[in-house]
Amino acid sequence: MDGQINEQLKVIIDTLPVFRQLFSQDVFITVMDTEGVVCGFSIPSGTKPMLNVGDTFHDPSGALDEVIRTGKAKHNYLPKEVMGEAFEGDLVPIMDGRTVVGCVVTSYSVVVKEEMAAITAQFQESVGNIQSSLEELLGGIENLFKLLNDMDEISARVGSDVQNAVEIVSKINGNASRSNILALNASIEAARSGEYGRGFAVVATEMGKLSNDSGKSATEIKDTLNTIMEQMGSMISSIKDAGRFAKDYRGNISSIQEVLGDTIKLAGQLEEDINRQ
Repeated sequence: MDGQINEQLKVIIDTLPVFRQLFSQDVFITVMDTEGVVCGFSIPSGTKPMLNVGDTFHDPSGALDEVIRTGKAKHNYLPKEVMGEAFEGDLVPIMDGRTVVGCVVTSYSVVVKEEMAAITAQFQESVGNIQSSLEELLGGIENLFKLLNDMDEISARVGSDVQNAVEIVSKINGNASRSNILALNASIEAARSGEYGRGFAVVATEMGKLSNDSGKSATEIKDTLNTIMEQMGSMISSIKDAGRFAKDYRGNISSIQEVLGDTIKLAGQLEEDINRQ
């Protein structure tokens, strides 16, 4: 092989240990001639060579042919279908005067990089889904908050109406008491009138019964309304507590959304950094 290759290629091959010092330990350095035949290489410690000296590298991307043809360096990416795993690196022409006699390829595996990019993308998607769910939840809380405010206003109006009803019933009860007193006075006057007051006495007795029934019904209605008022008071208190809880919960979700938004930005920056490597 040594007698078949260009002197410039020999020089590059002999200085591969020096090249190794210039690059990180995970870089593959390969020297090829213009036909893509491997003339020498330096690989990371502990790894197996994918191509041996004398093997021909077939580059489906055409990058090697382009570098040999143009004499210009090129950065290239090879998917895992070519070498079994994805590689990225630079192809630099080896010149003998003005003639391209070969190419030195410095490449590194991007498996970890792609895995990190995939994890980052998945993380972004997951955080985005969480944020969408929180937005839906926040929308529901906003609707609940509005509904609770409406219920609070309605409860206040109902409470006011019930209070008015209690006052009306109190007046009815008072009128019933006065009617009962009038019926009693009428009965006394009817008794004094003797025979002439008998018919009026019957009317007075019925008025007394009616006033007693009205007073009893008014008392029962008032008791019921008072019970409703107590229950309305408990309900209003619960609605206000729920409203405060919804307000606090809304604030907590907004804080979480801000944190998630910052996390998505950081993940995006991480993805850009990975892609630039």
